[in-house]
Amino acid sequence: MTNDHIDFLRRYSILGIYAEWEGFLKKSITLYLQEINREKLSFSSLNENYISYQTDNFIKFKQPKTNFKTITKLSNDLYKMYQEPVIFNTSVNTESNANLSIANSILEKLCLEPLDEKSYKIPLDRLLRFRNAIAHGEEGIPVTQKDVDSFTLLVQNLAIDIVSAISKGYQDKVYLARSSSK
Repeated sequence: MTNDHIDFLRRYSILGIYAEWEGFLKKSITLYLQEINREKLSFSSLNENYISYQTDNFIKFKQPKTNFKTITKLSNDLYKMYQEPVIFNTSVNTESNANLSIANSILEKLCLEPLDEKSYKIPLDRLLRFRNAIAHGEEGIPVTQKDVDSFTLLVQNLAIDIVSAISKGYQDKVYLARSSSK
């Protein structure tokens, strides 16, 4: 294999490493929410953050709703949704760039322990910078084997910390309202 082939494969392995990170984050949160859904919890038993998370996913606040008929329909749909056991939408939006801010925003909305900023911000931003440059065809960033190894280890460590945060959150039943968890 030529050096050009090796450089090409090393370079494009960054896309796979990033995809593993984003996919793991999304799937982990999805599985966590599916587990909570199995409990068929009522609106009144849920922590307010979880109610807000579900409401935001249902209404999609980032999309403007100015039509009064739309607001009325949403209000009625919300009322109906919260009369029955709450089934969380398990679609997780990472906004196509799962940086530390996005990951921690998702974790914090669900009352889960955020990832450590000192440990992860700079290396995760670096992974995203490499991924975005490569995905958009930029040739200016050289990729070494050391880069591939450090990004691989980064994603492994992130995965360990996410599993830990989800496990602890589920064990502590952070999704329940304070009076329900006692």
